[in-house]
Amino acid sequence: MKKATIVDVANACGVSMKTVSRVINNSPNVSEKTKEKVFAAMKEQGYQVNILAKGLKGSHTNIIVVFADRHHEEHLSIWHNIMLKYLFSYAKESNMKLVLSPSNSECFEEDETDGFYLIASGIADGAILLENILNDPRVDYFEQHKIPYVVFGEPENASVPSVSLDNFDVGYNGGRYLIGKNYRKIALFIGEQKFLSTQLRIEGFEKAMYGSGAEYHVFTGIDTVEKAYWKSKEVLEQYDIQAFFVSGDERALGVYRGIYEKGYRIPEDIAVLGIDNITLGEFYYPPISTVAQDFKDLAKCCMDFVVREIREGRQQDGRRIFKFPSKIIERKST
Repeated sequence: MKKATIVDVANACGVSMKTVSRVINNSPNVSEKTKEKVFAAMKEQGYQVNILAKGLKGSHTNIIVVFADRHHEEHLSIWHNIMLKYLFSYAKESNMKLVLSPSNSECFEEDETDGFYLIASGIADGAILLENILNDPRVDYFEQHKIPYVVFGEPENASVPSVSLDNFDVGYNGGRYLIGKNYRKIALFIGEQKFLSTQLRIEGFEKAMYGSGAEYHVFTGIDTVEKAYWKSKEVLEQYDIQAFFVSGDERALGVYRGIYEKGYRIPEDIAVLGIDNITLGEFYYPPISTVAQDFKDLAKCCMDFVVREIREGRQQDGRRIFKFPSKIIERKST
């Protein structure tokens, strides 16, 4: 059976090949009625768009790989889902295609399921690293091969393009907020120390504690709800805790359960402060106070930067570091 062509589609619906091309490329200069007619003809003719060939005509595939660290195969959290929602939305506005890849940030060259191979083979034009570790080998590869990319997070090298919360201030603001509420026995639950954002949040929190007279404990590697649940029960058995500061509202759900199972109330006995301001947090009981970030602005900044680098090349004098402030949203958990 002969493969349908753009000519077949144009003849079938009585429009020009140029009009069909405009519909395929999502041009705004085509009426909805014409789009519907062209799409119906494409379906009838069995025409399929070759997205790689379509992109390569302009020397680009218009594909961006979004890397999410595997986290021991716990790689997608609610935070990731929210970021991805906005990244996909802004990609569509820019006529770009996104490919999501769980990624091993420590040894990508040995992992054939890693989206790095789309980059190395030239199938994708650029990358967004939702997380990076210290001395991330992927960053070195992108730099050496002049591949457009941006890191979400705070890399150790100031020359690496990045979009991030000011993570030191996240830890500091959260710590000062709890001190201001007169909590003096505080446990910080936070993720893996291999991430610079984790280290900066700890530094900010410890700076907030300095001179306050507070007794505090920092627990790292708490990167799932389950780990937060078990650790909170353990901590409550060993220490007198007045407040938990949890890096991630989602993980705080495990802390809620741990507190309740030990017979305590929130916030009457123990307060909980989270980070991220996920929508689900408003429906916790009680609703969780949180250090909020603006997902929309962060995602748009990531996408705008990579798209500009793909289309215009590296800007020698352009801004490459973007830091966004956070703010405390007080609800009933504190």
